[in-house]
Amino acid sequence: MEAVKSAREKPINVYAHPELFKEGYLVREGHKYIGVPFSKVALESNGANFKFNTEFSEIAPDVFLTGEVPRVTNFETGDTDIVLKTKDGYVQDPVTDDQSIIMKTEKGLFVILGCSHAGIINILNYAVQKTGENRIHTVIGGTHLSPVGEEQKDKSIQALKEMNLQYLGVSHCTGLQVANQLAHEFGDRFFYCNVGTVVEV
Repeated sequence: MEAVKSAREKPINVYAHPELFKEGYLVREGHKYIGVPFSKVALESNGANFKFNTEFSEIAPDVFLTGEVPRVTNFETGDTDIVLKTKDGYVQDPVTDDQSIIMKTEKGLFVILGCSHAGIINILNYAVQKTGENRIHTVIGGTHLSPVGEEQKDKSIQALKEMNLQYLGVSHCTGLQVANQLAHEFGDRFFYCNVGTVVEV
């Protein structure tokens, strides 16, 4: 109880998209609810202070949230198995609430991907465009290349190779097959960024 009381006295800023609490499902393997398992009220009562954004925003010196990332490549088509429940039935979820964190460092950009539903290339190009820094030093997180089509996988990997990344650390929705392919393509610049991995900026 003391911990809960302390959290309420000192709210923690939680940056998120306004659609954070939407009712989303994954229909690839049955019909699985994949939305936030707690209500907004429950989280706020335990200290969350939600700050919703859709635009590119600086949340600390040289630390940015992408907001909604424009979908401009012709090959990053997204995951058709993620749907939203609406009053008219289920529709494909474009997952506009997917965001990434961008840190501007002396060596270039350090990008922390959410789940890359906007497409990893769209995200990285947007990061360069909005920050004005064309050097991308490190990218970590989920690339969402496991469940997409072969064309998107191949073109995304080729585009990543052309970006001259110094380090690429992938996790969860990348999938082992694509992760192994990236390991082959990037060699010593690749690492598995799983839980417990420490990355120094």
